[in-house]
Amino acid sequence: MRNAPGACLTTCSYGLSRLDFRGPWRPTDGGYLACLGGSETFARDVPHPFPELLEQETGTVCLNLGQQMAGPDLFLRDHAVRALVHDASAVVIQIMGAVNLSNRFYKVHPRRNDRFIAPCSPLRALYPEVDFTEIAFTGHLMARLAETDPLRVSEVRRVLRGCWMRRMRELVGLANGPVHLLWFAPRHPEDPADNGHDPSLVTPEMLTALEAAGTKVTQVVYDGSPGVLPQMPCTPDHRRAAAALCDAMGR
Repeated sequence: MRNAPGACLTTCSYGLSRLDFRGPWRPTDGGYLACLGGSETFARDVPHPFPELLEQETGTVCLNLGQQMAGPDLFLRDHAVRALVHDASAVVIQIMGAVNLSNRFYKVHPRRNDRFIAPCSPLRALYPEVDFTEIAFTGHLMARLAETDPLRVSEVRRVLRGCWMRRMRELVGLANGPVHLLWFAPRHPEDPADNGHDPSLVTPEMLTALEAAGTKVTQVVYDGSPGVLPQMPCTPDHRRAAAALCDAMGR
């Protein structure tokens, strides 16, 4: 068990994973729920995030496997996480944005998926006028591409959405138990998906396609903490998320 820098919380590890997860450590030798997601699930500034509340409500051990700024790639690359998902009695996957993943146009950092590492040759060819050396984050990248040419960026968005669907289907497919998708965001799925608001680029049609594979989406839309950007869920929002997931699970 380790103290997370700059926060009154502890982190822990599972198996051979190199990732630091939100503590406290929970046992995995019995039945458990695995909760995957990004910064909202990790909940750095929330004393009792929804996986902990879900454990209290269901009486089943819940692992908080959330990671700061994560995309689907982070979980798919980690063999320990894959094993935890496979062995879980049920899995909750927070809907993460579609820009924080490596694709044919650019590469992201393997653990901090919001960090833009380098463009690939197709992106250089599509945007020869852009200086990529001054771009460090995926959000900045997408904003720069849209500002430079709103028509050409549509091709990048199309590829990202296709990549996201494939990776999410792969992630869902790791589970032996039921999978519950959690829309935990400051916007409704029907709101514009291309304005940078998380989960970036994800549309209702994409959610419907995942539900067709046997999953169910639980929606919790929040306003977040006043004056805090980016908008992050606060304690009452996590309570609502735990309650909504309990209802979806029939517990």
